[in-house]
Amino acid sequence: MNIFNFFKKKINAKPQVEEETEVKLPIKSGVAISKRIDLDSTNENSIRNCFVAFDVETTGLSPTLDRIIEISAVIFRNGVVHKVFSSLVNPGVLISQSASAVNHITNAMLIDAPSETELYPQLIDFLGDALSGKTVMCAHNAKFDFDFLCNTLSRLGFDANIVYIDTLNLARKYLHGLENYKQNTVEKHFGLVNLSSHRAESDAENCGYILFNLLLVASKCFEEEKRQVEKSKPSLQELEVCAYIQTIISQKGGDTEFLRFRKNRSGYVDVYCLYNFLKFKVSKKGSYILIKNSYPVAKNYHTELCTQSEGGTDNIRVYFTSPFDLEGLSEYIYLTFLNCHKSMEEYVSCSNYRRQELEDSVRLMCFLTSKDVSSLLDGAKKREYAPVDISVANEPRISRADVVINAVHSRVPLSKVQNSENWEKGFEAGFPYWEKGEKARKSGDFTLAVELFDKARLNGYVAPALYNSYALTYRQLKDYSNEIVILDEGISRIPEHSSTWNARRDKAIRLLFVQQESERKLTEKAKEKVEKIAQKEAVLSTPKQPRSRAVLQMDDNGNIIKEFATISAAAQEAGVSSKSIRDAANGVQKRAGGYHWMYKK
Repeated sequence: MNIFNFFKKKINAKPQVEEETEVKLPIKSGVAISKRIDLDSTNENSIRNCFVAFDVETTGLSPTLDRIIEISAVIFRNGVVHKVFSSLVNPGVLISQSASAVNHITNAMLIDAPSETELYPQLIDFLGDALSGKTVMCAHNAKFDFDFLCNTLSRLGFDANIVYIDTLNLARKYLHGLENYKQNTVEKHFGLVNLSSHRAESDAENCGYILFNLLLVASKCFEEEKRQVEKSKPSLQELEVCAYIQTIISQKGGDTEFLRFRKNRSGYVDVYCLYNFLKFKVSKKGSYILIKNSYPVAKNYHTELCTQSEGGTDNIRVYFTSPFDLEGLSEYIYLTFLNCHKSMEEYVSCSNYRRQELEDSVRLMCFLTSKDVSSLLDGAKKREYAPVDISVANEPRISRADVVINAVHSRVPLSKVQNSENWEKGFEAGFPYWEKGEKARKSGDFTLAVELFDKARLNGYVAPALYNSYALTYRQLKDYSNEIVILDEGISRIPEHSSTWNARRDKAIRLLFVQQESERKLTEKAKEKVEKIAQKEAVLSTPKQPRSRAVLQMDDNGNIIKEFATISAAAQEAGVSSKSIRDAANGVQKRAGGYHWMYKK
C-alpha cells in the first residue's frame, strides 16, 4: 500500500452508469491538521538532518474560499537540497487580477496544469512521513501556507498531521535589528538571492536555506541553554527523590508530560508543572521536604518549622531518609500536583502564546523519561542511607522566655501615628520617606535608614514593605531586639503577613539568644579572669614562708641545745656540712659534728 492509499479516506465505490457516463459522488472530507512547533535543543539535530521547505501561491487570502495555484516542496538534508517537488495547479476557478499582480501567474498559464485530483496524490507520495509529523516542515509566515494545504487535503478526502516551523517566527526570535522580517529582508541578511520572488519553488528553496542559517544562529543559544540546564540539574541522590515523586504522581494517574525538576541556587530542588508546587532538599543535616503545616503528618516523621524563605510558619520541614519514605506523603504530593496541573491547564488554554510559554519554560529544566525513573529507583534501592539525626531534626526551640528583649528606639507609639484613619493620605505622606530609607539601607547607611523609616511610619505609611525594610535593617545592625519588636507590630497591623514574619521573628529570637549567650560567656570569662588576677595578687601580698624545715640540735641524752630555722643556718653556726646534718635528721647517720639532729615536728 503506497502512502497515498494510507492517507486517503475510503470512499464509496462508484455506481455503474449507462453509456459509461460517470456520476461523481461527493468525496468524504478528510482530517488534515497542522501544528507549529518551536526550535529547541531537543529537535535541533533531527531538523538539521532532514526537513521539508514548503510554499504555495494562491488565488487569494482565504484558505476556505480561495485555492492553491502553485505548490512547491523541497527536501533538505544537512542544509543541501535533496529533492524538489514543484508544479502549477489548475484549481478550476479563475485567478483575480490582484492575485496575478503579486505572483505573476495568469489563467492562461494554468490551462494545461494538472488538476487538484491529479496533483495531490503525487504530492502526498513526495511528502511521505512529513504528513504524519515525523519530518518537520517549514515555511515563512507558515500558518498561511499550511492552512491552505490542510484545507485542500481535507477537502479532497486526505488525512494529515503536519508539524511545522515558522521561519518568520524564528527570525524575529534570533535576528535582532532588521528593518522587518519579510522573507526577502531575511534573504538579504543571509546573502541569499531569489530570482523568482513570489513563485513557490524559489520561495520554498530559499526558505529552506533561511531555516538552515537560523539553525546555526540558534545552536549557540542552545549551547548556553544546555549549560544552564546542566548547572541546575539535581545530583544523582536528588534525582532519585525526583524519580520517586514522579512515580507517585504517575501511579495515581497524573499526567507528567510537563513535570520538571530544577535545583536552585539555595540548594533546594524545585518540582514544576509550569508553576513550582513542591520543594525538597538533600543536605548533610538531613533530607527534608516542605509541606503545608495544616497537613496531618504521621508520627514517625521528624518535623520542624520552616524559615521565612521556605514559606514561613505556614510550612513545615518533614525529614526523610530514603525516597521510599515519602510513601506516607504520597496523597499530599499527588493532590498538590493536581492543583498545580489544573492551574497550568487554565493558564495555557487562553492562548497559543501561553502554550508556547509553557514549552519554553520546561525546556530549561530537567526531565525524566520512564527509563530514567526505573534506573534511578533501582539505584536508590541499592544505596545505603544514613538515618535522620533526631537530635538535629528535633532541635529544642528557643522561645521569647529564653531571651531578654531590650529594644531601644525613638519610634512614636501607634496612638501618635498621623493619618491612621486615612490610608491613602498616609501613603502619600509616608511613602517618600520609606523610598529614601530604602536607598539609604541599600547603600549601607542603616542609621539614616531607620530614621527615615520612623518618619514614614509617623506619617501613616503602613505597608508590608515598611516592616520588611525595618527588619532587614535591624538584622544588618544585629539589633535583634528591635527586629523582634517591629515584627510584632507588623503582625498586629497586617496579620495576613504573619506567616513569613513569624518565621523571621523566630529566627531573630534564635539569633538574639546566641548573641546573649555569647555575651554571657564573655562576661563569665572576664569575671573568671578578674578572680584569677585577684587570687594571684593575694598570693603575692602574703609574706613568704621559709621553704626549709626547722631542725633541732641535741646532746646524747636528747636534750635540745638549740633550734635552727633551716639546715643552712645550723650548718653555718655549728661548722658542720648541711649534708651531714640532713642525713642525721633523716636517720641516715647517728651524729653530725658530735651532735644528734632532728627535724622539728
